Amino acid sequence: MATTVLITLLFLMPLFHYTPNLILAAIIITAVIGLIDYQGALHLWKVDKLDCVACLSSFFGVLFISVPIGLAIAVGISVFKILLNVTRPNTNVMGYISSTRTFQSLSRYSTAVRVPSFVIIAI
Repeated sequence: MATTVLITLLFLMPLFHYTPNLILAAIIITAVIGLIDYQGALHLWKVDKLDCVACLSSFFGVLFISVPIGLAIAVGISVFKILLNVTRPNTNVMGYISSTRTFQSLSRYSTAVRVPSFVIIAI
């Protein structure tokens, strides 16, 4: 496949010199339209809305502005998301479940009991 592309680029590219840019753009759009994954974007919206915002901002930034600026916007949103997750970690107050002899989240398990005089936190 790589050899075919190389031969095409070397010997057939001069033939495309006189092709109007509009036709070349139509060929590229036709080839690329299948790469857009709508279902993946919808799934990303259901899983994590900030990741979906980063995905859409990179798509529209690259489409309407330029590739470096669109990707810089997406990287900026991703770094913001990482900082947001680092500064606000997920914590749970744990309680003792006597039948299993383990500690589990008090909000998830109604049988969990707090240990007197201690606060056990899972980060």
